[in-house]
Amino acid sequence: MHVISSTAHRPISRDERRRYERYAVRCECWLESDESTVHGLAADLGLGGLFLRTAVPLEQGQRVDVVLAFGGGTQRVRAQGVVTRTVRAQRGQRHGVGIELTEIYEGTEALARLARA
Repeated sequence: MHVISSTAHRPISRDERRRYERYAVRCECWLESDESTVHGLAADLGLGGLFLRTAVPLEQGQRVDVVLAFGGGTQRVRAQGVVTRTVRAQRGQRHGVGIELTEIYEGTEALARLARA
């Protein structure tokens, strides 16, 4: 439960409609829905959401509970989210899911600090 790679927290530059910047930060992530529980490393995240590679595909529109852990496990974010993007596995890559954070219950300040670091 820690940041796996604290190398440059660079904004992901894409021509997108996101309200918040995403940063290349890898931290542990758990997604839980009525159908499944998924654990993996978030590939990028920001105040508005995250992208996670996973062995288990999730469906677009699915609601999930989100837990992020970083800072050596000392900092946690707990939130509600919805799957807004799905990427099917291809050539050695796992499935991917984009999650929009719809409500952050705990850790907003820690998430903001991580994004600014």
